[in-house]
Amino acid sequence: MTLRRRPDTKKQKSRLEQSLERLAELKKESPKQAAQVVAVRISLILRQYLEATFEDPLLFETHEEFTLRPDALARLHPDSRQPVCDHLTELSDLKYAPSKGDKKVSELIDKAGEILAHIEFNVTPADSAHAPPPRS
Repeated sequence: MTLRRRPDTKKQKSRLEQSLERLAELKKESPKQAAQVVAVRISLILRQYLEATFEDPLLFETHEEFTLRPDALARLHPDSRQPVCDHLTELSDLKYAPSKGDKKVSELIDKAGEILAHIEFNVTPADSAHAPPPRS
């Protein structure tokens, strides 16, 4: 008797799709959370995507270590580097700022999604440490 594997009918999601889904979940939950908590979660989503896609160690660095490292995001398309750095700086400022509530975390979540989409648009297989999963 031979066992047959059932065909996998689920489409494997790309890193971008997974990250965007996590941002969408965060957006739903954000009204109930402090702005600092949302900023930490946005930063983590961005950093996990970048670490997995480009094997950049920014996930394990402080914001200061990341910005001072000369080869930070070296594999990232030059047009994407500054927006990533600027957004991570803005998130870092919010994470450690006294709670004011004047930052619109929803806009920060949307901006993170835009940055990820821009990165994905500009990535080539040679840039990425691991090519994204094939799309069916």
